[in-house]
Amino acid sequence: MVYSTDDIAEAMSLQSVKYTLASMATFWTYDYACSLHEEWSFLLRSRWNKMKGLYIITRCLPVVFLATNLSIYFTPNENLGVCDVVEG
Repeated sequence: MVYSTDDIAEAMSLQSVKYTLASMATFWTYDYACSLHEEWSFLLRSRWNKMKGLYIITRCLPVVFLATNLSIYFTPNENLGVCDVVEG
């Protein structure tokens, strides 16, 4: 099978996206691990209100988005039609 230069460029672009997402996941995991004790004690001592709920949502939502993107990009897929739909 012969690959065109466009195919190789697309594969390299997808590989750089994978590396970027993996490094973001590493840095966010490190940040959460370092600040978990402080955040947990802050959340337990403060009273529940809308701002506390908003803080929890904004703190956890990027993890959900990142995990979803990582699972999409790192799950092998043999069907090329599905790949075009996901990327395009």
